[in-house]
Amino acid sequence: MNAKQAKSESRPRRNPAATRARILEAAKALLTDGDGNLEMSWVAKAAGVSQGLAYHHFGSKDGLLGAVVEDFYDRVETSVLMARLEDYEDWSQRERDRVASYLTFLLEDPLTRTVIMRLAGTPAVAGVEARRWQRLIDEGARNIAEGQARGAIRVRQDSYLLAAMVLGAVRSATTSELSREGEVDPQSLADEIWQFLGAGLGLAQL
Repeated sequence: MNAKQAKSESRPRRNPAATRARILEAAKALLTDGDGNLEMSWVAKAAGVSQGLAYHHFGSKDGLLGAVVEDFYDRVETSVLMARLEDYEDWSQRERDRVASYLTFLLEDPLTRTVIMRLAGTPAVAGVEARRWQRLIDEGARNIAEGQARGAIRVRQDSYLLAAMVLGAVRSATTSELSREGEVDPQSLADEIWQFLGAGLGLAQL
């Protein structure tokens, strides 16, 4: 082995996935602490990488912001909205608990305020937001159709329309609570929202 080969093998191997994740985590922390403000130079410094490397992984500041929003929705979908919750036999109880878990996630995740109240309407993430919101409605429609088929939901309106109204109501209520001062009890809020949703969906039991 010559000196050049030995020097090459002694260098730590690069891990692009780990580097990308580190940049993303730095961006999430800065967005949370900075009330939605972000610059690529700040992210690069916080992640311990060059600014050029940050651009290499995300293309632009808009690309990085879009990745942050994608990550947010990935987490909420995996942990709550797309979870099958197979242990439940009663549809109403399952979805009541899902609403409570969704609200708990939104109220406790440090990025919720930034994503929903700061970034959602910006050109940088509008496309991501619209696509992921439609995905939530699609899944919600499937879920509501199941509830209708099982007799838990007595109203017969289109499941997509009902899903849009349900998700919109939950998000609107959460945004309203986040804009107010003081602590919010996720379970109490979930109970109030469920009473509202139950009446609108004509649930067989609340």
